[in-house]
Amino acid sequence: MVCEEEIKGFYREVGKAWKRGFLLFGPPGTGKSSLIAAMANYLNFDIYDLQLTNLIGNSQLRQLLISTANWSILVVEDIDCSLELQDRRQPRMMNPDLARMMNIDRYPTTQGGCGACVVLLSKYNPVLDQVDDFTVSSCLTLLCSINGCSITTTEGIGNTRDGFHPIHERFSGFHASQCGFCTPGMCMSLFSALVNAEKIPPPEPPLGFSKLKVSKAEKAIVGNLCRYTGYHPMANACKSFGADVDMEDLGLNSFWRKGDSKDVKLSSLPSYKRNGDVCTFPQFLKNF
Repeated sequence: MVCEEEIKGFYREVGKAWKRGFLLFGPPGTGKSSLIAAMANYLNFDIYDLQLTNLIGNSQLRQLLISTANWSILVVEDIDCSLELQDRRQPRMMNPDLARMMNIDRYPTTQGGCGACVVLLSKYNPVLDQVDDFTVSSCLTLLCSINGCSITTTEGIGNTRDGFHPIHERFSGFHASQCGFCTPGMCMSLFSALVNAEKIPPPEPPLGFSKLKVSKAEKAIVGNLCRYTGYHPMANACKSFGADVDMEDLGLNSFWRKGDSKDVKLSSLPSYKRNGDVCTFPQFLKNF
């Protein structure tokens, strides 16, 4: 349980929802239901028994999942025998989700499985008088759920007109993008981790680095999938922002040559300014 708490703590820091999925396989009477009941009792979680055969389409499933409470266990029995949802066999209809509103072209699954359409959502918490920043899959985020929130996309942190963000430059310099389809979502996942890292108390990191530790920086993109490049250069791009990074541990890149000194490497890395020019939440939204 100590390890599990550390994992959940990491997800809170990077602004991602903590969730885990398990497949329990076996004939009747082998203790699957008893195991689920024991887990819920030990963790003090609610249990929801989802009957997929009673759902008409994906929209009903989405509404059902939104209505469930946090700290819950969702159980789907006989998932291999469940009826296929009609929406998946018919032409897709225009649903009022965030991705379509923003004309996002990174839209391969529409089920939140790849992370290519991830954006940063910022919401004011009047009880704690603070702004909460977390990532969401825009293909699963309904417009009605973001009232009073601020949305930051990868173009919002850097673009060809205003200049690219160090995240963009380092992803490019570490050869962490091949087709580029998944790169916007990864950049925003890392950006969310950097934003939330600034809420961590001191000590202050070295100049040009964030408060993130290397171990957490490379885990910032755990919810993003890549089909081509491979994750090693992506992990290097993320680790380059870590306060405790070992420059010798970073792989092939276009910033320095093999054998260059540490000072040369540090000066060649695109400069990262903490609390930079990117505004993720305009102040007027607090009174919205």
